[in-house]
Amino acid sequence: MNKSSAIYTEKNNCQDCYKCVKYCPVKAIKLEDSSASVIPELCIYCGKCTQVCPANAKKIRDDIPKVVQALQNEKIIVSLAPSYLSDYNNEDINKIIAAYREAGFYGVSETALGAEKVAVDTKRWLEKQDNGVYLSSCCPSAILLIKKYYPQYSSAIAPVYSPMVAHAKFLKTIYPDCKVLFVGPCIAKKEEVDQFPGLIDYVLTFKDMNTLFQSMGIFPEFMTPTEEDEFIPMRANKGNLYPIDGGMLTCMIDSITSDVDRINHNSTKKVPIRYMTFSGVQNLIDIFNDFESIDPTCKTFIEIMTCDAGCIRGPGSTNSRSSASKRLNVLENVKVNERDKETENILDSIDISTSYDFIPKVEKEEYSLQQVYEALSWVNKKSEADELNCSGCGYDNCREFAKALLSGKAETDMCVSYMRRMAQDKTNILLKKMPSGIVIVNDKMKVVDANQNFAELLGEEVMQIYETNPGLRNADFTKLVSFHKLFSQVLETGVDLVEQDIRDGESYYNVSIISIQNHSLVCGLIQNLHSPQVREDLVLNRTKEVIMENMKVVQQIAFLLGENASFTESMLNSILESHSEKELK
Repeated sequence: MNKSSAIYTEKNNCQDCYKCVKYCPVKAIKLEDSSASVIPELCIYCGKCTQVCPANAKKIRDDIPKVVQALQNEKIIVSLAPSYLSDYNNEDINKIIAAYREAGFYGVSETALGAEKVAVDTKRWLEKQDNGVYLSSCCPSAILLIKKYYPQYSSAIAPVYSPMVAHAKFLKTIYPDCKVLFVGPCIAKKEEVDQFPGLIDYVLTFKDMNTLFQSMGIFPEFMTPTEEDEFIPMRANKGNLYPIDGGMLTCMIDSITSDVDRINHNSTKKVPIRYMTFSGVQNLIDIFNDFESIDPTCKTFIEIMTCDAGCIRGPGSTNSRSSASKRLNVLENVKVNERDKETENILDSIDISTSYDFIPKVEKEEYSLQQVYEALSWVNKKSEADELNCSGCGYDNCREFAKALLSGKAETDMCVSYMRRMAQDKTNILLKKMPSGIVIVNDKMKVVDANQNFAELLGEEVMQIYETNPGLRNADFTKLVSFHKLFSQVLETGVDLVEQDIRDGESYYNVSIISIQNHSLVCGLIQNLHSPQVREDLVLNRTKEVIMENMKVVQQIAFLLGENASFTESMLNSILESHSEKELK
């Protein structure tokens, strides 16, 4: 468990479902001792694993204690992500601000101010670039995806801070003695806070803040706001569109007075800028895998976000409404406000340029075909026909799983077909070794499996069928034995039948029927009582049972006799004592 990482695993809750492996877009999961943990060096912190884990074993790092401790001696300003418009579900924003102030925060400011600055500087940078394809820098998870897995396209990233970091720098310019806490739906921000120390200090999700408010007994809906409960130092405008896909582009197009077109510095001909927006990790991966096909003779800018539909669907969100409902909430609540020019000038003057070269690329491990075949053999896949590509292990196909085995990220136990085959082999060995006839029957009264001894008990005709169909699989059990109704009874009731002697024509059997899966699968153990060895064993076992029962009866009689003797002795003594007292009188 690595609780210093933004995402970690509670091992006790991890249940071998491999769902996190299946849904992790970059397969940054390692299986070790049947527990799936996140590999920080590979992770892009999209948070998908925390959303799909059915056992809630994937946890987001809890930074609440750190913030609570800091509140005791630091002035902290909250940088509130623009997706608050969808997360707080139309709650009076002044009540929300009042709740933050009640919790001890110095003030609340809109991260959207930083988003507006990012839009302006990105547009200015873009206008200076030659034709080609360029990418937004707003989503820290998308940046990690590019820098780690597609570093060849790093130069396409706009070299500016994310809105969170830009806003934090703006706030510290105006309030130099304050710390900044970002609150939003993003897990990747918890990683980004470590990338820009000194600018952004703390990160909590909306879920974290709910927990913090509840621990303090603060309920925003019951707050009574005062005149102080307003955003500082000023309200944001269209920056609040950022959490929905296309929001940044709207801000960019309207950010400065120039038209969507610009004048090429080498020509009087106008060169149009094409704008596109894509959200969802898989969409981005598809784009980067086909990046070279985008026409480089034009200028194209792509807004990228790893969360489907944008930040409004972030993993740290508390609101589970649909994307359409959340998007509508944002669109209906974005307003254009009059602002102080001097403060606007400060925002415009700060330098938010940066480079993301500090993020190392992931060195892709290459394996030869021979190595892949060898790994496949570990799970008994010796030909292409054995490669089922069922994705039960979480990987897209058997060869990707083999590569994961080679890299130490996977375990052979993850292969469903391999484990099923191993279980079947063990069952077959046990069935063969058992001296009794064994048969497994399902609720359709079809044979699931049987051993050779069972077939031999039923005679030569059934034995011939067994030789052509080992295990008598799918045979109609009602046509094999006359006492099939006993099996039906156990299937219906779920009550086991233990050691019942049954005559079937000239045959004489001792039968036990045990429920394996209630009402769906039973196992029958059948012995031929005409067999000398079985008869001898049965006589011995039953003699032992009779002796044990007799011993129990003797013990009970002895106990009762002893108890009765004690009682008799007590009564006689009391009578003697009574007579003695009368004689004395």
